[in-house]
Amino acid sequence: MDLHYFLPRPDLRPYVRAYYYFSSEHASAQPLCAELGNIRVMLDGGGFLVTPDGARHHISKAFLIGPTMGAYCMQARAGTRVFGVGIRPQGWNALAGFDANEAADQVIDLTDFAGARAASHIDAIRNASDFHTMADAADRFFSSLISMRKKNANAYPAALEKWLMDPNDPSLDDLLASMSISQRQTDRLAKRYFGASPKFLQRKYRALRSADRIRAGAVGWMQAAGCNFYDQSHFIREFKTFVGVTPNQFISNQAELITEIQRRRVQKNPGGLLGSI
Repeated sequence: MDLHYFLPRPDLRPYVRAYYYFSSEHASAQPLCAELGNIRVMLDGGGFLVTPDGARHHISKAFLIGPTMGAYCMQARAGTRVFGVGIRPQGWNALAGFDANEAADQVIDLTDFAGARAASHIDAIRNASDFHTMADAADRFFSSLISMRKKNANAYPAALEKWLMDPNDPSLDDLLASMSISQRQTDRLAKRYFGASPKFLQRKYRALRSADRIRAGAVGWMQAAGCNFYDQSHFIREFKTFVGVTPNQFISNQAELITEIQRRRVQKNPGGLLGSI
């Protein structure tokens, strides 16, 4: 298995988290934690994605997978090579032109939302001679999408992002106080940019934060869990829902791709969180 990360052009980074290249010589079935949205261009091979609802999606030439609201699975054939793009919450309006909750746990052909202009850019990525050339082609593609949709851009709720990423796990009341708008409006913004309500997102990020603590060396379930789970069984259940394996399986590296993804992300973004913003 081979995995590399590259950063997009600086002006695109509010919208695109990173570009990555994945390849595997052998067939594999890898659990993947609940994530933000991704675009993936198949360079070779193929396989299936099994989304949190259990649906099995054949991997097409190029596709978008929306924010995932639970762990999912990639079943890749031997020789699979993928160029991927992590979409930040702020990128939904700028890149896709629709709300994140409309794509949550969905696998959508790239040309269905990007139109005919996507075809030439997909070909440029697939025909590139190296990873840097792929990233340059992707930069041009996303720059063109942003230019096309810029007039429809909405103000991004930075307070909501800050609340989700706070390691102290502040309450929903704290969020509403910081947003200075109604709960209904806050829910609508959370769904638009992150794909779900704040209450659900809080569950997701608590579990992902626990996985990050384990990767950083937490000892014992209480240290990994923090103070926001009822008991050990609740912690294990939530962890498996959003990370895809139990804490013990995660510690023993049975989720090889998840831990490798996090290791590479931290190299590019020290202090980064699994599936993070």
